[in-house]
Amino acid sequence: MSRFFACICHRMNLTSILSHFLSLHFSIFFLFFLVCVSSLQDEVRSLLEFKKGIREDPLGKVVNSWSKPSADPYGCPQSFYGVVCDDGGGGGNVAAIVLDGLGLAGELKLVTLNGLRMLKNLSLAGNSFSGRLVPALGTMTTLQHLDLSENQFYGPIPARINELWGLNYLDLSSNNFTGRFPSGIRNLQQLKVLDLHSNEIRGDIQDLFSELRNVEHIDLSFNMFSGSLPMDLQSISSLANTVQYVNLSHNRLGGEFFKSNAISLFRNLKVLDLGDNQLSGQLPSFGSLPNLHVLRLGNNGLYGLIPEELLESLIPLEELDLSGNRFSGMNC
Repeated sequence: MSRFFACICHRMNLTSILSHFLSLHFSIFFLFFLVCVSSLQDEVRSLLEFKKGIREDPLGKVVNSWSKPSADPYGCPQSFYGVVCDDGGGGGNVAAIVLDGLGLAGELKLVTLNGLRMLKNLSLAGNSFSGRLVPALGTMTTLQHLDLSENQFYGPIPARINELWGLNYLDLSSNNFTGRFPSGIRNLQQLKVLDLHSNEIRGDIQDLFSELRNVEHIDLSFNMFSGSLPMDLQSISSLANTVQYVNLSHNRLGGEFFKSNAISLFRNLKVLDLGDNQLSGQLPSFGSLPNLHVLRLGNNGLYGLIPEELLESLIPLEELDLSGNRFSGMNC
């Protein structure tokens, strides 16, 4: 009889333990569910705060779709125009905001998007947004693609932009940014595209080039960059291995052209535009650039003989501009 009661008690203990386990498991699951719902609600709130900065929406794309009633209270607001969810449906987080070319205007506070913990793509190109980039932008560390081009953003570019470790595309072109470009861009090891053209950004071109790693496309044209091109080989070797497009035209670059041993490192270079600067001196040989298709050096102070490979079929040039210089003939 004692064994029978012991067996019953043992089973009751197991049942009690199992009950407690299931209860604990359910509690953890429910808590996780509440955290997820709260996170998604935070994302909707962030988007609605961001919307407050939009004063003009001529096509009505954002005004008519970004509203709390239209948002799924338990999921990603995929009904919001330009919002992309990371799972392609309504259950995930906001992964992208793409509002290009909608004629939107207003003074934006990008800090309102800090609540989007999984945002990878922010593209607002081709609008009339204004405002400053605040240092808090550096906390949006999930960003991989940032395009604010063709707007009216102004002021300096904050140094904390170099804390966006995963960034592979950065386009701030055609705005009103001023001041020196902050040091520290060497931290952006994934960066492939850097486009800052048509601003009023200053800086020494040697300092910037020595920090760039693995970049394939660089456009700094129509700015106020200064300095000279002859650089330490070790400083530019990482950039030279990957870069395919370089546009530094319409700046304040001076001094001589790249040295022969430096230009020979740029074996993947397809486009080089250094027009409308204050470069002087003679050109090196370009025979070591087998992929060069476009070379624009117009309106500088270059002189001497033109390397023969530029006028013959030794490299696959499709466009060559040497006008507005002081060349005296061809180096045969």
